[in-house]
Amino acid sequence: MGKFQKTWLLAIISMMTILLLAACGNDKNSTPSSSDATGKKAGVNASGAGGEDKKSHLNVALFWLGSSLDPAEEWNGWTLTRAAIGETLIQFDEQMKIVPKLADKWDRIDDTTWHFHIRAGVTFHNGNPVTADAVKKSIERSISLNERGQSTLPIASMTAKGQDLTIKTTQPDASLLGNIAEPLFIIVDTSADTSKFKSEPIATGPFMVTGYTPDQEIQVKKYDKYWGGAADLDTMTLKYIKDDNTRALALQSGEIDVASNVGRSQMPLFQDKTQYTIDEIPSLRTQFVWFNTTHSLLSDVKVRRAISYGIDREMYANTLVGGQAAKGPFTSALPFGYDKITGYDYEPAKATQLLDEAGYQDADGDGIREKEGKKLSLQLILNSAYESDSVVAAAMQSQLKEIGVGLELTSYEDLTDHQKSGNYDLALTSINTGITGDPQYILDFYFKTGAEWNVGGYSNPKLDELIERLHSEFDVEKRYALAAEAQQIILDDAAYMFLTYTPINIVSKSNVKGATMYPIDFYLLDRNIKVE
Repeated sequence: MGKFQKTWLLAIISMMTILLLAACGNDKNSTPSSSDATGKKAGVNASGAGGEDKKSHLNVALFWLGSSLDPAEEWNGWTLTRAAIGETLIQFDEQMKIVPKLADKWDRIDDTTWHFHIRAGVTFHNGNPVTADAVKKSIERSISLNERGQSTLPIASMTAKGQDLTIKTTQPDASLLGNIAEPLFIIVDTSADTSKFKSEPIATGPFMVTGYTPDQEIQVKKYDKYWGGAADLDTMTLKYIKDDNTRALALQSGEIDVASNVGRSQMPLFQDKTQYTIDEIPSLRTQFVWFNTTHSLLSDVKVRRAISYGIDREMYANTLVGGQAAKGPFTSALPFGYDKITGYDYEPAKATQLLDEAGYQDADGDGIREKEGKKLSLQLILNSAYESDSVVAAAMQSQLKEIGVGLELTSYEDLTDHQKSGNYDLALTSINTGITGDPQYILDFYFKTGAEWNVGGYSNPKLDELIERLHSEFDVEKRYALAAEAQQIILDDAAYMFLTYTPINIVSKSNVKGATMYPIDFYLLDRNIKVE
């Protein structure tokens, strides 16, 4: 290991140690013990130990909580699926296969017409039946309230009769099945008072909301008339603990029973199989960096390519965060052309050459290159709650300085406003790139010119044309070939910098059963969760 690698690796390990010690030694950062709706302290379960109430209860830590519980707004539906409150017509299983949910069968009539049969006997949490008309009105509500609704489901018309729903799209939509499984389209009862959905949505899942404190927790109880059979577990408290270290500490102390996305440095705390169960799998989540291509320094593709060659993804994956070094937006677990694209290896000599060609030199000997009197110094923003982002950002800062690029790190609790405002140079984050089981969704929303989440201002007309072709191409292999071609354009343009494909986990106490990790991380709990 070279001097540089030793220096930054020791610095990162020291930082991780400090974070852990701070988390363990600072009570203010710990989630206080809380009681469920019946007054039981955390950890009391079906055995009834310590009290007369025999009802079973779990405390679950969520690493993210939306702005409210209305699934039609923003990304709030992801919370409802994780908490087993809401359901879509269809969903993905552990092998990423589309399986029935509220729709028990479906078929494509022609390129723009789809038929869904709504499962008979399903009721909302208020007892009202789930009919095709109720589904139609719920989908219409999501489309009207969420800016990504119409582009996700370009619906021309919907016809409901009994339990039969017919959807006609404005254009051929080969990705409709995956898109309609997105939690934006959780089915809710629009005949209820929808103004209350921010705190008490009326959905169809095995658990229903009994209490909600914004930015803190959700209280739920089992829905006795759930179509799949009532859950064994009676109640849950779902606590919002976004900091990795605090979440691990809460699990270790017994304040919570189940936690997902436990940080890599805390995993050794939970290796005792008599006390904990760990389910860790490769996820579909990609850790990456947005380049703000409208920035004067980053508008030069040679600078973006140099930065891309100047970081060691293999080291990040093997030493810092686990998982796999990233090549493009989609992991090797997805059949979207990973093996057909060429990414960026760690080649600092090539990075240096590109910066020389772009006219950047270190004329004053301070270690940072400049051009026409302007320093090649950039700001990287990141989320302060995620350990993996912090350690990778520190490594990037050290490695880029070796090629003469200055990198200032700025952490925020929430990056959304900063990203959408364009007030940044680089932004480190991660997204689940396989949420619909198809490449079209991510390419549409993150890479297409003017797309909602193309916050870096990237634009390539050839890429836009390829994405449009995906909409009407129903042949699976041809779709994957188009996706590979699209990814290579993105990589050649160095529009984004893909770092690692991160693993994902759920850790629970050993008496908790049914805590299963899904590749798509907007699934977490279901009716099978219970305590023994």
